[in-house]
Amino acid sequence: MLTHLIVLGLLSAPSGAGIGPVIATPDRTAAMAIIQPTASRPNNIPLGAVTWAQPYDPGDHAPYAISFKDLLDEGEMIASIDAIKVSSSAALLGISVDTAPAYAPIIDIAGDKIQLWFLVDQSAWESAAFAAAGVQVAITVRVVTDGAPAKRYERTAVLTVRQL
Repeated sequence: MLTHLIVLGLLSAPSGAGIGPVIATPDRTAAMAIIQPTASRPNNIPLGAVTWAQPYDPGDHAPYAISFKDLLDEGEMIASIDAIKVSSSAALLGISVDTAPAYAPIIDIAGDKIQLWFLVDQSAWESAAFAAAGVQVAITVRVVTDGAPAKRYERTAVLTVRQL
């Protein structure tokens, strides 16, 4: 239940997110832009949202990362993950963020990336929604920096979920 409350945005992720090495490959890393346009795509994903290059198969369990490096000042690091939200369409399709101890969101040791592990409810693995081109879902992350004063960044990345 806690997982669903966090990913639906009804509850913030714990601010004491773990710190560790990000092992997501470059094709599973979305780099956030310095400036995002304010327009929206037809599916309510912000126009400036970054798309992960590697699609996600519903049966996979692999790490994905979001880099905030270009947004941070020299010497500044991510201090905490304030919130992680999946879009309502993602939640309806059984897509969530894993919060199990070995897979919970972490901040990279360098302090400029976070890592997430996604899950799709096993009963939805063969859903027609994931056939052909699949679906694109928004994952929104809000982080707080260690700057003085601290800054807060909320950015959206797009995950393509389809049968591979």
